[in-house]
Amino acid sequence: MRRWLTGAVCAVTLLGAGLTGAGCGGDDAPVGTFIPPVASREPAESAGGACQLFDYDVIKAQLGIDFDIAASGNVDATYTCVLQQTESGVPDLSLAVTATEADNETFKKTVTPKGSASVSGLGKIAYSSSVAAGSGAGPGLEVGWLSGNQRLIVLRYRSANGTAGGDVNALLPKLVALAKQIDLSTA
Repeated sequence: MRRWLTGAVCAVTLLGAGLTGAGCGGDDAPVGTFIPPVASREPAESAGGACQLFDYDVIKAQLGIDFDIAASGNVDATYTCVLQQTESGVPDLSLAVTATEADNETFKKTVTPKGSASVSGLGKIAYSSSVAAGSGAGPGLEVGWLSGNQRLIVLRYRSANGTAGGDVNALLPKLVALAKQIDLSTA
């Protein structure tokens, strides 16, 4: 599970930052250092990094999904967090946060995925997008936004393998509501 979490944290970090091939590490760890997951039911924020913006109880209330393990990482100024259930790798919820100088137009042209929908009332500009099922995971959703304090933030949910697309799409309003709560805590 450690190898998978390390890969997941690196992938979210690289995806969120648009980077290619840097190492992963914790807030105080050298690049390339793995930060082990926090013990079951420790507060998510105990994992550091972007996990400081997650609260298991808030997520359960918002999404109806109970996560109990958190892992964080960072590359340069990008901080990430992945939440999972102790017994399985998916579903998972990930968050990537990085400082940016992008404006709304740059965000729209370079960050927003093709085919995504705009989201109102979230940051300066925001989108939502479907994520195709992948190896070992079902379909997912992504919400990305440019925060008022110049942070590029990407929140991504991946469902368990075999989950119907309609079931995942029903989570979109809840994921957007969670993104709005996260955005308020970054202000």
